[in-house]
Amino acid sequence: MEAARASSTLASPATAAALSAEILACARALRTAQPNAIATAFWDFDGTLIEGDCCEGFQREDGHGYAGLADLAIQRGFSARFQGDRARERMKEAARLVLQNEGHVIGNGFIAQVFAGAPLADVLALARDHFDCIMRPWMFAEAMEIWRALEAGGIRCHVVSASPDFFVKGAAATLGVPEDRLHGARLVQNADGTLSGETIAPITYAEGKAEKMREVLRDLAAADPAHTYWPVAAFGNCLRTDGPLLDAVAHTILPAGKPLAVLINAPTPASSRGIYREALFSARVLGQVGG
Repeated sequence: MEAARASSTLASPATAAALSAEILACARALRTAQPNAIATAFWDFDGTLIEGDCCEGFQREDGHGYAGLADLAIQRGFSARFQGDRARERMKEAARLVLQNEGHVIGNGFIAQVFAGAPLADVLALARDHFDCIMRPWMFAEAMEIWRALEAGGIRCHVVSASPDFFVKGAAATLGVPEDRLHGARLVQNADGTLSGETIAPITYAEGKAEKMREVLRDLAAADPAHTYWPVAAFGNCLRTDGPLLDAVAHTILPAGKPLAVLINAPTPASSRGIYREALFSARVLGQVGG
């Protein structure tokens, strides 16, 4: 299991309680210096909040796991392009070729585009149901502990994921927040409620995640000019995909306090020591489960 392997390479992983306390202290210092300030935290999703990948699914060596939402959505006929015999296999091969030939940013947009033509409401309903019935137990217990502590302390948590927006929004009830706090790769919605094949910038991968964070903060400030919004924490599990988001938060100069960038289940390169805090997420909310 990746988390178990990572534990032997992390220097001294911080506990969930210690991370929560430090981030909450930062938020208190921020509010003391600027009483109208609202603290925010930004989380990657796959491999950070949930074990595995909500889009691709997850299978442990002991046979436990869950089906991915991309497979389920294709089974339900939500992809006009990939239907009939071997639809899932053909989709995965097409995605592999896009990733190989055009890179990760276009590749992540392609996964969302697979479902062009599907009714958005129906895809969202599938995601909500799958999280509620199957994927909820696979949320990391440590992540949930921190998430709930931050929310209880007045820090607004947001998700920025490379998975399709209409998949990650399905976890909103599990996380106890409105769906507009969860952000993924988006498609334009047609007037009839179906998904178009047109992606909306930024595609939330690598630098696109940092750009999305800045967009969220701008939108919050525009909608609520009586308050200022500041990032006090960011969480991710892969420097390639989450590094720009982690760096953007780590280098934010707050009116008071120091923000935290937390790298989950992965060792920090020597060149980045002192920028990231390491943490090990291994336990799930409900322990050993099937799926």
